[in-house]
Amino acid sequence: FMVEISYNIKSLEWNKNLPSYKKCISNSVNQTFKVIKFSSNNEVSISFLLTSNREIKLLNQRYRNKNKPTNVLSFPMNEKIENKNYLGDVVIACEKIIDESYEQNIKKYKYLSKMTIHGVLHLLGYKHDTDSQFKKMNLIEKNILKEIYK
Repeated sequence: FMVEISYNIKSLEWNKNLPSYKKCISNSVNQTFKVIKFSSNNEVSISFLLTSNREIKLLNQRYRNKNKPTNVLSFPMNEKIENKNYLGDVVIACEKIIDESYEQNIKKYKYLSKMTIHGVLHLLGYKHDTDSQFKKMNLIEKNILKEIYK
């Protein structure tokens, strides 16, 4: 199956700070599907909204009641339209990626990969509400990252 990825860029910070974001994100998405052995009879579609701290803060407030910027938000859709499986939207804030990668001493593209994987796993129904869910999801993320950054 094929994964169609669409990008909606709402902040100039992306081209300035992470100019290879498309390569990084599409690679991370494809590796995620490969590692978790996801299969589909239809083309799969994911949409990325690449934005700023200001905009993600508004979305975080509106949908999660948290009045602060966050690194990634996922909005699962899982709708089949004309032989295409629309999994949903992943929203990522550039400044947050840059700041947190610096704080955690992780290369910025590797951190973008990590957040992309995290967002995509949420679209696929993975959660981290409980400790065991968190451990499971974290392990999968680590395995996918290992595949990308061998």
